[in-house]
Amino acid sequence: MLVEIILGKNTGDVALATALDYVRAIGKTPIVVNDSRGFFANRCVMRYISEGNEMLLEGVPPAMIENTARMAGMPVGPLSLQDEVALDLGLKITKATEADLGPNAIDQAQKKLIVEMVEKQGRFGRKNGKGFYDYPEKGKGQKSLWPGLADLQPKQLDPDTLSVEELK
Repeated sequence: MLVEIILGKNTGDVALATALDYVRAIGKTPIVVNDSRGFFANRCVMRYISEGNEMLLEGVPPAMIENTARMAGMPVGPLSLQDEVALDLGLKITKATEADLGPNAIDQAQKKLIVEMVEKQGRFGRKNGKGFYDYPEKGKGQKSLWPGLADLQPKQLDPDTLSVEELK
């Protein structure tokens, strides 16, 4: 497991060495990153989530997005991950990024998708029992992909025409 050590403009050598030693002592792998928006791991996760949203908007069936992600070695699909993190938090980050860096810093189609999910459909993710997935009451079954996702896709591709290898 990675632990990011944030190198600020006033971080001294002793502080950095102490942090590196501590992270290694607890059995983790340290990586030193500069103090910037999103740091390293969050930027990787955001790219993964963005790819899932892009595939959804391109018409890839949601189940195929999730299954090919797991086939590629990811522990969960990008839609499920967004539900776990919370869609409203993702929207908040998207809006803050746009406010700070301008409209070209974000994918407007993906913003529209998340605005629809959160603000219009009231789907916040696991925390309110509905996001990309519908969540049953505790102990009463398994989560299932929300059927309404099809209505949010501008087009729907035939899964038989898609290459699983390309999607991975």
